[in-house]
Amino acid sequence: MQQPKVSHWEAALRLVRYIKGSPGKGILLSSKRSLELEAFCDSDWAACPNTRKSVTGYMVKLGDSLISWKSKKQHTVSRSSAEAEYRSMAGAIAEIIWLVRVLKELNVVIITPVKLHCDSKIALQIAANPIFHKRTKHIEIDCHFIRERIKNGLILRTYVNTKQQPADLLTKGLGAVAHNMLLSKLGVFNLYSD
Repeated sequence: MQQPKVSHWEAALRLVRYIKGSPGKGILLSSKRSLELEAFCDSDWAACPNTRKSVTGYMVKLGDSLISWKSKKQHTVSRSSAEAEYRSMAGAIAEIIWLVRVLKELNVVIITPVKLHCDSKIALQIAANPIFHKRTKHIEIDCHFIRERIKNGLILRTYVNTKQQPADLLTKGLGAVAHNMLLSKLGVFNLYSD
């Protein structure tokens, strides 16, 4: 804010145009009663041009309704895209654990295992492999954390194609068609449209 540039002004105008163009957009909570949690996680490796830290994004749905989401720059620099994706998985699983506990306190029984969708085949393979290597030593705590939840039946890891990954909304700038398609998959609709 101390030294604004034309690019900052253009980004602010783009954001204002988007908000003005969609005053009726919101999350539609489904009336269908489903007690199935489903999560999507993604990461944009080395997204920040200044620090090269990755951006993590995850979202959790209860039935057809989006109930939790987060997008945040990771605390440390990831040395590979698999590491960034794996840290994203760990964050999503921590959120799932918290949501399951909150819902349990409200006497809501959640169907387990909770599906965790990730678009990184390498991160999914690391989660499945019980053997630790020198290459995964720096993320060993996350490895133990994720594998323990998979082993005790809380999490079922699944692959989702990158083009069908709704968590991309939280980590990447998308074109209008992809953006709107993923919004509709999450239950975000414009109340004023026909």
